[in-house]
Amino acid sequence: MKNKLSLIIAVSVLSCSLVSAQNDKILKDWSIGFNSGMTQFDGDIRQYDYFSSKQTGNAYQDSDFKELRSAYSFSLEKKIDKNLSISIENISGEFAGLRRPNEYVGYKVYAPYSNGSSSVLPGSPGYFNNGDKFVTSFNETDVLLNYNVSSRISKLIKKEIPENISIIVKMGFGYNVFRSLRTDLYNDNYIYSFGYEELTKNESDDPVSESVIVGGAKLKYEFEKGISLILDYTVRVSNSDKWDSSIMEGGQGKDRFSFLSLGLAYDLGEINKTKEIIKAKD
Repeated sequence: MKNKLSLIIAVSVLSCSLVSAQNDKILKDWSIGFNSGMTQFDGDIRQYDYFSSKQTGNAYQDSDFKELRSAYSFSLEKKIDKNLSISIENISGEFAGLRRPNEYVGYKVYAPYSNGSSSVLPGSPGYFNNGDKFVTSFNETDVLLNYNVSSRISKLIKKEIPENISIIVKMGFGYNVFRSLRTDLYNDNYIYSFGYEELTKNESDDPVSESVIVGGAKLKYEFEKGISLILDYTVRVSNSDKWDSSIMEGGQGKDRFSFLSLGLAYDLGEINKTKEIIKAKD
Protein backbone atom coordinates (compact mmCIF):
# COMPACT_ATOMS: atom_id res chain seq x y z
CA MET A 1 0.00 0.00 0.00
CA LYS A 2 2.89 2.35 0.84
CA ASN A 3 4.53 1.58 -2.52
CA LYS A 4 1.28 2.40 -4.36
CA LEU A 5 0.82 5.67 -2.46
CA SER A 6 4.42 6.70 -3.10
CA LEU A 7 4.06 5.92 -6.80
CA ILE A 8 0.82 7.91 -7.10
CA ILE A 9 2.40 10.91 -5.35
CA ALA A 10 5.53 10.73 -7.52
CA VAL A 11 3.47 10.46 -10.71
CA SER A 12 1.26 13.39 -9.71
CA VAL A 13 4.20 15.64 -8.86
CA LEU A 14 6.06 14.71 -12.06
CA SER A 15 3.01 15.18 -14.26
CA CYS A 16 2.11 18.55 -12.76
CA SER A 17 5.66 19.88 -13.00
CA LEU A 18 6.03 18.77 -16.61
CA VAL A 19 2.66 20.03 -17.81
CA SER A 20 3.02 23.36 -16.03
CA ALA A 21 6.42 24.03 -17.62
CA GLN A 22 6.32 26.76 -20.28
CA ASN A 23 9.47 25.81 -22.16
CA ASP A 24 8.63 23.84 -25.32
CA LYS A 25 12.14 22.39 -25.40
CA ILE A 26 11.54 20.64 -22.07
CA LEU A 27 8.25 19.09 -23.13
CA LYS A 28 9.06 18.35 -26.76
CA ASP A 29 8.90 14.63 -27.63
CA TRP A 30 7.98 13.62 -24.05
CA SER A 31 4.84 11.67 -23.16
CA ILE A 32 3.37 9.97 -20.11
CA GLY A 33 1.05 6.97 -19.95
CA PHE A 34 -1.25 5.32 -17.43
CA ASN A 35 -2.49 1.73 -17.88
CA SER A 36 -4.58 -0.72 -15.89
CA GLY A 37 -5.25 -4.37 -16.65
CA MET A 38 -4.99 -8.06 -15.79
CA THR A 39 -2.00 -10.36 -15.19
CA GLN A 40 -1.69 -14.07 -16.01
CA PHE A 41 1.19 -16.16 -14.61
CA ASP A 42 2.94 -18.91 -16.59
CA GLY A 43 5.18 -21.29 -14.66
CA ASP A 44 5.18 -24.40 -12.49
CA ILE A 45 1.94 -23.57 -10.68
CA ARG A 46 -0.65 -23.07 -13.42
CA GLN A 47 -3.59 -25.34 -14.16
CA TYR A 48 -4.09 -24.72 -17.89
CA ASP A 49 -1.75 -23.67 -20.70
CA TYR A 50 -4.02 -21.34 -22.63
CA PHE A 51 -6.64 -19.95 -20.26
CA SER A 52 -6.98 -19.03 -16.60
CA SER A 53 -8.51 -21.08 -13.80
CA LYS A 54 -10.19 -20.47 -10.45
CA GLN A 55 -10.97 -22.51 -7.35
CA THR A 56 -14.36 -22.18 -5.68
CA GLY A 57 -14.27 -21.40 -1.96
CA ASN A 58 -15.12 -24.03 0.63
CA ALA A 59 -15.27 -24.51 4.41
CA TYR A 60 -11.58 -23.53 4.69
CA GLN A 61 -11.73 -20.59 2.28
CA ASP A 62 -13.94 -17.53 2.52
CA SER A 63 -13.84 -16.70 -1.19
CA ASP A 64 -12.90 -18.02 -4.61
CA PHE A 65 -9.24 -18.07 -5.65
CA LYS A 66 -8.57 -16.69 -9.15
CA GLU A 67 -5.44 -16.84 -11.27
CA LEU A 68 -6.27 -13.58 -13.04
CA ARG A 69 -5.12 -10.59 -10.97
CA SER A 70 -4.94 -6.84 -11.47
CA ALA A 71 -2.02 -4.47 -11.96
CA TYR A 72 -1.42 -0.92 -13.11
CA SER A 73 1.48 0.88 -14.78
CA PHE A 74 2.91 4.35 -15.35
CA SER A 75 5.36 5.18 -18.14
CA LEU A 76 7.52 8.14 -19.11
CA GLU A 77 8.62 8.11 -22.76
CA LYS A 78 11.07 10.17 -24.83
CA LYS A 79 10.91 10.08 -28.62
CA ILE A 80 14.30 9.68 -30.32
CA ASP A 81 13.16 9.89 -33.94
CA LYS A 82 10.03 9.29 -36.00
CA ASN A 83 9.82 5.58 -35.14
CA LEU A 84 12.10 5.01 -32.14
CA SER A 85 11.66 5.99 -28.49
CA ILE A 86 12.96 5.03 -25.07
CA SER A 87 10.79 4.74 -21.96
CA ILE A 88 10.84 4.00 -18.26
CA GLU A 89 7.85 2.00 -17.02
CA ASN A 90 6.78 1.16 -13.49
CA ILE A 91 4.23 -1.59 -12.89
CA SER A 92 2.70 -2.74 -9.58
CA GLY A 93 0.13 -5.38 -8.71
CA GLU A 94 -0.27 -9.13 -8.25
CA PHE A 95 -0.13 -12.36 -10.22
CA ALA A 96 -1.25 -15.79 -9.02
CA GLY A 97 -1.61 -19.44 -9.97
CA LEU A 98 -3.10 -22.75 -8.86
CA ARG A 99 -2.43 -26.39 -9.71
CA ARG A 100 -4.67 -29.30 -8.84
CA PRO A 101 -3.16 -32.67 -7.79
CA ASN A 102 -3.93 -34.45 -11.07
CA GLU A 103 -1.48 -32.07 -12.81
CA TYR A 104 1.42 -33.23 -10.62
CA VAL A 105 1.48 -36.84 -11.82
CA GLY A 106 5.02 -37.69 -12.99
CA TYR A 107 6.67 -34.54 -11.59
CA LYS A 108 9.13 -34.14 -8.74
CA VAL A 109 7.89 -31.23 -6.62
CA TYR A 110 9.98 -29.07 -4.30
CA ALA A 111 8.81 -29.77 -0.71
CA PRO A 112 11.46 -28.42 1.70
CA TYR A 113 9.30 -28.84 4.82
CA SER A 114 7.89 -32.29 4.06
CA ASN A 115 8.09 -34.70 7.01
CA GLY A 116 8.72 -37.68 4.72
CA SER A 117 5.06 -38.50 4.13
CA SER A 118 2.42 -36.82 1.99
CA SER A 119 2.10 -33.85 4.34
CA VAL A 120 3.97 -30.57 4.26
CA LEU A 121 3.65 -29.87 7.97
CA PRO A 122 2.99 -32.48 10.69
CA GLY A 123 -0.73 -33.10 10.99
CA SER A 124 -1.71 -31.11 7.91
CA PRO A 125 -2.75 -32.37 4.46
CA GLY A 126 -0.08 -31.71 1.82
CA TYR A 127 -0.22 -30.51 -1.75
CA PHE A 128 0.56 -33.97 -3.11
CA ASN A 129 -3.03 -34.76 -2.20
CA ASN A 130 -4.64 -31.34 -2.43
CA GLY A 131 -2.73 -29.31 -4.99
CA ASP A 132 -1.36 -25.84 -4.28
CA LYS A 133 -1.68 -22.14 -5.11
CA PHE A 134 0.36 -18.98 -4.75
CA VAL A 135 -0.02 -15.19 -4.81
CA THR A 136 2.83 -12.82 -5.64
CA SER A 137 2.70 -9.07 -5.03
CA PHE A 138 5.30 -7.06 -6.95
CA ASN A 139 6.65 -3.69 -7.97
CA GLU A 140 8.81 -3.48 -11.09
CA THR A 141 10.71 -0.80 -13.00
CA ASP A 142 11.67 -1.36 -16.66
CA VAL A 143 13.81 0.40 -19.27
CA LEU A 144 12.39 -0.15 -22.77
CA LEU A 145 13.10 0.58 -26.42
CA ASN A 146 9.93 1.13 -28.48
CA TYR A 147 9.78 0.88 -32.27
CA ASN A 148 6.85 1.92 -34.46
CA VAL A 149 6.35 -0.79 -37.10
CA SER A 150 3.22 0.72 -38.72
CA SER A 151 5.00 1.69 -41.97
CA ARG A 152 6.54 -1.77 -42.32
CA ILE A 153 3.18 -3.46 -41.75
CA SER A 154 1.58 -1.12 -44.32
CA LYS A 155 4.10 -2.26 -46.91
CA LEU A 156 3.55 -5.89 -45.96
CA ILE A 157 -0.23 -5.81 -46.23
CA LYS A 158 -0.14 -3.23 -49.06
CA LYS A 159 -2.64 -1.03 -47.29
CA GLU A 160 -2.12 2.35 -45.65
CA ILE A 161 -2.60 2.46 -41.88
CA PRO A 162 -4.28 5.71 -40.66
CA GLU A 163 -1.82 8.29 -39.31
CA ASN A 164 -3.50 8.36 -35.91
CA ILE A 165 -2.94 4.61 -35.40
CA SER A 166 0.46 3.23 -34.41
CA ILE A 167 1.58 -0.37 -33.94
CA ILE A 168 4.56 -0.47 -31.61
CA VAL A 169 6.83 -3.30 -30.45
CA LYS A 170 8.91 -2.93 -27.30
CA MET A 171 11.78 -4.75 -25.63
CA GLY A 172 14.00 -4.17 -22.62
CA PHE A 173 14.95 -5.24 -19.12
CA GLY A 174 13.71 -4.57 -15.62
CA TYR A 175 14.12 -4.98 -11.88
CA ASN A 176 11.31 -6.78 -10.05
CA VAL A 177 10.82 -6.65 -6.25
CA PHE A 178 8.31 -9.21 -4.95
CA ARG A 179 6.83 -11.35 -2.18
CA SER A 180 5.47 -14.79 -3.02
CA LEU A 181 3.36 -17.01 -0.73
CA ARG A 182 2.54 -20.63 -1.67
CA THR A 183 -0.13 -22.55 0.24
CA ASP A 184 -2.31 -25.65 0.05
CA LEU A 185 -5.06 -25.22 -2.55
CA TYR A 186 -7.94 -26.23 -0.28
CA ASN A 187 -6.97 -25.42 3.31
CA ASP A 188 -4.44 -22.55 2.98
CA ASN A 189 -1.70 -24.35 4.94
CA TYR A 190 1.77 -22.87 4.40
CA ILE A 191 4.02 -24.67 1.90
CA TYR A 192 6.81 -22.26 0.92
CA SER A 193 7.47 -18.55 0.31
CA PHE A 194 9.87 -15.77 -0.60
CA GLY A 195 9.67 -12.48 1.29
CA TYR A 196 7.79 -14.07 4.20
CA GLU A 197 8.96 -15.40 7.55
CA GLU A 198 9.78 -19.09 7.33
CA LEU A 199 6.82 -21.41 7.96
CA THR A 200 4.41 -18.49 8.47
CA LYS A 201 2.21 -16.15 6.45
CA ASN A 202 3.83 -13.06 7.99
CA GLU A 203 5.77 -10.76 5.67
CA SER A 204 9.49 -10.52 6.44
CA ASP A 205 11.37 -7.21 6.59
CA ASP A 206 12.95 -7.72 3.17
CA PRO A 207 11.23 -8.58 -0.13
CA VAL A 208 13.08 -10.49 -2.87
CA SER A 209 14.37 -9.01 -6.13
CA GLU A 210 15.01 -10.45 -9.60
CA SER A 211 16.13 -9.12 -12.98
CA VAL A 212 13.64 -9.60 -15.83
CA ILE A 213 13.55 -9.53 -19.62
CA VAL A 214 10.60 -7.62 -21.09
CA GLY A 215 8.95 -7.86 -24.51
CA GLY A 216 5.59 -6.83 -25.91
CA ALA A 217 3.50 -4.79 -28.32
CA LYS A 218 0.97 -2.00 -28.10
CA LEU A 219 -1.66 -0.41 -30.29
CA LYS A 220 -1.89 3.37 -30.04
CA TYR A 221 -4.95 5.31 -31.23
CA GLU A 222 -4.76 9.12 -31.09
CA PHE A 223 -8.38 10.25 -30.75
CA GLU A 224 -7.55 13.83 -29.73
CA LYS A 225 -4.47 15.93 -30.48
CA GLY A 226 -1.88 14.78 -27.97
CA ILE A 227 -4.15 12.20 -26.28
CA SER A 228 -4.09 8.50 -27.25
CA LEU A 229 -5.81 5.31 -26.21
CA ILE A 230 -3.32 2.48 -25.58
CA LEU A 231 -3.93 -1.27 -25.77
CA ASP A 232 -0.83 -3.03 -24.42
CA TYR A 233 0.27 -6.68 -24.13
CA THR A 234 3.61 -7.32 -22.43
CA VAL A 235 5.39 -10.47 -21.20
CA ARG A 236 7.98 -10.38 -18.43
CA VAL A 237 10.39 -13.30 -17.93
CA SER A 238 12.19 -13.77 -14.60
CA ASN A 239 15.83 -14.75 -14.34
CA SER A 240 14.88 -17.49 -11.84
CA ASP A 241 12.15 -19.94 -10.79
CA LYS A 242 11.11 -18.12 -7.60
CA TRP A 243 7.99 -16.14 -8.53
CA ASP A 244 5.62 -19.01 -7.63
CA SER A 245 7.73 -20.30 -4.68
CA SER A 246 8.01 -23.60 -6.55
CA ILE A 247 11.08 -25.24 -8.03
CA MET A 248 9.89 -28.26 -9.98
CA GLU A 249 12.02 -30.74 -11.91
CA GLY A 250 10.77 -30.86 -15.50
CA GLY A 251 8.78 -27.66 -15.00
CA GLN A 252 8.94 -24.30 -16.79
CA GLY A 253 12.30 -23.21 -15.42
CA LYS A 254 12.18 -19.43 -15.71
CA ASP A 255 8.87 -17.98 -14.53
CA ARG A 256 6.95 -15.39 -16.55
CA PHE A 257 3.76 -13.40 -16.46
CA SER A 258 1.79 -11.45 -19.06
CA PHE A 259 0.03 -8.11 -18.60
CA LEU A 260 -2.89 -7.10 -20.83
CA SER A 261 -3.90 -3.51 -20.21
CA LEU A 262 -5.79 -0.50 -21.47
CA GLY A 263 -4.87 3.11 -20.79
CA LEU A 264 -4.16 6.64 -21.94
CA ALA A 265 -1.01 8.37 -23.18
CA TYR A 266 -0.50 12.13 -23.13
CA ASP A 267 1.91 13.87 -25.51
CA LEU A 268 3.12 16.69 -23.26
CA GLY A 269 4.54 18.76 -26.10
CA GLU A 270 1.27 18.72 -28.05
CA ILE A 271 -0.81 19.46 -24.98
CA ASN A 272 1.42 22.40 -24.08
CA LYS A 273 1.16 23.78 -27.64
CA THR A 274 -2.63 23.62 -27.43
CA LYS A 275 -2.60 25.50 -24.12
CA GLU A 276 -0.36 28.21 -25.59
CA ILE A 277 -2.68 28.63 -28.61
CA ILE A 278 -5.73 28.98 -26.35
CA LYS A 279 -3.93 31.56 -24.17
CA ALA A 280 -2.87 33.53 -27.26
CA LYS A 281 -6.46 33.65 -28.50
CA ASP A 282 -7.70 34.87 -25.11
